[in-house]
Amino acid sequence: MNLPSAMTGRRFTLILLGISASVLNCLSQVKTETRLAEEVSRSRLLSQVRDLVGFGPRIGGTSSGEKAASYIVRTFRETGYNPSVVKDPSHLTFEYKAWTLAVEEPRQLRKLIRNEWIGGFSPSVAGTSSELVYLKDVGKATKAAAVGKAILTGSSFSEKEYRRLAEYGATCILQISPRLDDAYSNWAFINDLSPSKKNPIPLFNLSYRNGESLIRALGDSEKVVIRFSTKTAIDSTRPKTVVATLDGESDKYYIVCAHGDSDSGGPGADDNASGVSTVLETARILKKLVATHQISRPRYSIKFIVWGAEIFSTESYVKLHAKELRKILGVLNLDEVGIGASRNCLYFESNDVSQNDSLMKVLDSLACEYAGKTGFWSEATTNPSQGGTDSYVFFPQYLRRLKVPEVKIPSVTIYTAAWNELKAIPQTPGWKSKAWHGPEDTVYVDYSPYYHSSLDVPERTTEKEPFNMVVAAKAVGIALVRLAW
Repeated sequence: MNLPSAMTGRRFTLILLGISASVLNCLSQVKTETRLAEEVSRSRLLSQVRDLVGFGPRIGGTSSGEKAASYIVRTFRETGYNPSVVKDPSHLTFEYKAWTLAVEEPRQLRKLIRNEWIGGFSPSVAGTSSELVYLKDVGKATKAAAVGKAILTGSSFSEKEYRRLAEYGATCILQISPRLDDAYSNWAFINDLSPSKKNPIPLFNLSYRNGESLIRALGDSEKVVIRFSTKTAIDSTRPKTVVATLDGESDKYYIVCAHGDSDSGGPGADDNASGVSTVLETARILKKLVATHQISRPRYSIKFIVWGAEIFSTESYVKLHAKELRKILGVLNLDEVGIGASRNCLYFESNDVSQNDSLMKVLDSLACEYAGKTGFWSEATTNPSQGGTDSYVFFPQYLRRLKVPEVKIPSVTIYTAAWNELKAIPQTPGWKSKAWHGPEDTVYVDYSPYYHSSLDVPERTTEKEPFNMVVAAKAVGIALVRLAW
């Protein structure tokens, strides 16, 4: 017997077996990812957004927030989960119940004001009629100009300037939305007052065109009288965060999350009923695949979380789980996956944070593999940090502020639009996605014309581009298959 030859043969056999196992595993993964993608239901995604928006702004701790939390609990239960509800700490919240705003004189302008929205933390005021005056700069307002008047302005104002107008006897403020390309022409950008139970006069937000029409009327020396009323509730309440867990073999876990409130206080279809619906749909699909033995139980657990209030509830969760932060393997946050005004792109943020490297590589890899395929995204890219969403709460510098252990938790946000106008931001050096159709050194961040506006409603956002939520659910689901199994 030729011993070296026999050993060579055994090695060859082992290599063949290893290759075969690798190929089979690869084929199995592809099959699983295909099944998962096929399970995503566009109709469910759209229906859930409609239901959530129907409750109102869903601000944590308000009646609409309570209804939304109950709906989310019920939806999780219907798909096989046993969700838990966490009452977050108390904080000051605002809820509008009703308001009216209309031109009383001249008669021909009575139907002018449309798609307006009340500013958060406006007080309740009985029906009032006031002459309208235009102040280009509220900082230069005089008592003579403001007393007994409703103030129309396109300028921003400080808390001090707001209080001064109220002291001068102004009855309310009508703030004109900014002039932006393709945004806020016929709908209102929502500004709020500072959180307080003692704000003296209400704020109303107007569209840019409504504001311009009123300015023209006043410029023609017409007397304009408006009539308004507000009924609001401002109180300290406790938002409800809903958590549903897909148990794995380990107590280490991934988080898939979205803020459940419309943080602007508006309808919030894109921001962020779209994110909530995508979390619910991803959770449903993975639970079904495990329950029907199409995939095995995951190695790591997955917590699907809908925060009661953006940032505030995320902070509360981190502080509550300070001793087990090392168990969090990664966070996939969904925020605004309902529309994209200029591109059909899926974005993964933040690639400028070193602890995100491994998670970002998984997301970028699957983005490149599926880009352009039927039923998937047209393009995708990673991008550097922009701030302003829940994923940042898990970064060390934020953890330091919360006085909890500074654990390096990979945390990314997945979105299809951000802010209210197209932004060009420098790409992080070393990051280049083959799925990106733009220049290598620049990321064009798509936007929503309805960001934080009175018309962030399903028919303007998610109904127009339902594929955004579909591809976001596919991306998150496939990422979890690669990460947690």
